[in-house]
Amino acid sequence: MALFSCLLMIHKKTSTFSKDLRYLSRHSKTGRSGVLGRPFHWVATLTIAVAIGIWLGSSPDAAVERSSPTLKNQILLVLEQDPVTGPETRATTGVNLLPLTEGIQGVAAVASVEKPTTAAVIDVVLEGLTRSPQEPKEVTESEPLVDLPNAADSETQEQPSLVAASAVAETVNTTLDKTSAEAQTSLSSSERISWESIQIRSGDSLVGIFKRMDLDIAQAIRISKLPGAKALINLRTGPYLKIQRDGDALFALQYQPNISTFLHVTSQDTGFVAQIIERAFNTTEREVTAEITDSLYQSALRAGLPKSVIYRVTQIFQWELDFGRDVKSGDRLTVIYEERSLEGQKVGNGPILAVRLENDGIVRQAVRYVNSDGSATYYAPDGKSLQRTFLRSPIPGRSVTSGFSYDRLHPILKIRRPHLGVDYGAPRGTPIVATANGKVIRASRKGGYGKTIILRHGQDYRTLYAHLSGYAKGVRKGRWVKKGQVIGYVGSTGLSTGPHLHYEIHVAGKARNPRSLKLPRAASVDRKDKAGFLDHAKVWISRLDQAHSSA
Repeated sequence: MALFSCLLMIHKKTSTFSKDLRYLSRHSKTGRSGVLGRPFHWVATLTIAVAIGIWLGSSPDAAVERSSPTLKNQILLVLEQDPVTGPETRATTGVNLLPLTEGIQGVAAVASVEKPTTAAVIDVVLEGLTRSPQEPKEVTESEPLVDLPNAADSETQEQPSLVAASAVAETVNTTLDKTSAEAQTSLSSSERISWESIQIRSGDSLVGIFKRMDLDIAQAIRISKLPGAKALINLRTGPYLKIQRDGDALFALQYQPNISTFLHVTSQDTGFVAQIIERAFNTTEREVTAEITDSLYQSALRAGLPKSVIYRVTQIFQWELDFGRDVKSGDRLTVIYEERSLEGQKVGNGPILAVRLENDGIVRQAVRYVNSDGSATYYAPDGKSLQRTFLRSPIPGRSVTSGFSYDRLHPILKIRRPHLGVDYGAPRGTPIVATANGKVIRASRKGGYGKTIILRHGQDYRTLYAHLSGYAKGVRKGRWVKKGQVIGYVGSTGLSTGPHLHYEIHVAGKARNPRSLKLPRAASVDRKDKAGFLDHAKVWISRLDQAHSSA
């Protein structure tokens, strides 16, 4: 600037008004301007150019203090293309990317889920280009140093802006793509950590809940149609539903249809996937000994045995005993069973593992054993099955009100006639089960029997169930039923003085006493499993004896 001012002062000393300026309008005979041809103007122009060059060399920031539209256009052109990446780019450009690293880190720190616009990238590039070399720069281990080649050896000095933009674009695109993906993953993870608990109301459906929660109803319909999501059709009331979402988009859903399972629905690229998860229970073995003083049920209940366990005891020994007649005061019962808990709270009872019943001086014991085919059966300590082909009673645990007789006074007709069956007293509506597998050959009224069911079991056996109040669903002539399946309900139809079940069993066409008939026994422990069972039974029998003696 000082040199430029000096030249102006020299020029002002020569007054232009005292000279003849008509020569400026003349043209040179050679076709060149006379002004340009004067040595003074050449010297002045060269001097000014040298001065400007010296000034720009001492203050490089002045050259790029304001972003040039041409430079922006060049950067836009490079960003729209797919720049060549890799070490070859740095080798050909000779540009050190280190000064731009700090600017890119700043972009990554504020990057959101949406990718920054091209204009934002250009601003970052220009910021990096305008950074002063003298500015202090902290170098970390994550930022390797790159040697800067000599500018005089570079073949691309004619277009430094375009070269810089190309190299910067490669780095910016790679860094921002990675930052955007990491931000997306981080956001999704943080959103999915939070579960929303939903209280299911009476009459609620999944569609209704989604509508109430401002979720996409179409998603509820798709989820309800999943093969493993049938439990969502009939929701039980209570806090059994949880969701993870982002606005109206569902990430995951969890529903608890019962105490032991969860239905887990997750959103994946291919759609929603349903999975049923079994909850892991903690099991504890309980030992209870009860002395019978009145009935088995009342005595066991007072000793702390749950109702469901008492019922299983009657099922195990139902082929051996008539609990309404055979169990007496002074008998003793010892049971070892599983108790299940979840998160420290009891949620139910598992199977009976071993049971001992001392009845009228006779000790009966049963041990649970899982066969090689996966089925669980109760056997005597010697491996014989306690089960028989026929159940001893169609209503286990109910007392007999009238026994088998060939000469009984009929309570209504007041005449003596055979009573070829057994009557079990029970409230109206009590379920009645089939005592063996068989085919229904009658399910209709039969004279004084009222509503009656007759089952055929093979060639020789038939059972009859009379005075019913109704038939179970699906039970009709020609249908097959399984042992233990509910086939009807206690009533008082026909010649009956009150609700009860009249039960008969016929062998080869002759009525037999169901209470004294020796029924065929089921198979014992398989021969190949016999040795393993005997070792298993020895352990449980020892525990039963210890619990019985210590009580």
